[in-house]
Amino acid sequence: MRLATRWAVLFTFLALGACGHGSGEPSPDATPTVNPDDYFAHRGQITPLRTALGEIAFRPFIPAREIVETALLPPYNGGDDVRQNRGIGFEYVQAHQSFVLSQWPGAGKNGPYQLGTERGCQLSAYDIAGGTTGHRGVLWSNGSIASNLVAAGNASDKAVYAEARRLVRLGACR
Repeated sequence: MRLATRWAVLFTFLALGACGHGSGEPSPDATPTVNPDDYFAHRGQITPLRTALGEIAFRPFIPAREIVETALLPPYNGGDDVRQNRGIGFEYVQAHQSFVLSQWPGAGKNGPYQLGTERGCQLSAYDIAGGTTGHRGVLWSNGSIASNLVAAGNASDKAVYAEARRLVRLGACR
């Protein structure tokens, strides 16, 4: 390998290390890049976690360490797009499966399929996109925050139900 190429490789390696890439920890201030295949590309405004937290008026439950993407979400109740009505969404990885947890201020709605309770929190399911996808999402609310969980990849409905129960056990319905 030529000397100039070796120096280029070394500087690239050092630059990536100095930026924190490869550490496994996303920077809370990193500017996200928008991929049109991303879950939130047409559902919200993709933004760094720290920015998103400053643009909502409630304290959300943060679902995992491996957050792939964070987005500000428009109000689910059709209200004005102001800090008090905005929601937040997290695309994340848990047990090698991708999920999206969305949360908004206010009391939630129940889906048509009751899944029972977990730690006193009523869980219900609904058909995603009017039943055309063959998959279901899970809804729950603690009375002040409404939550919605869906698969971002090919996770089964059973996996989504199990993940919703896990999140509630960890405090997503307090």
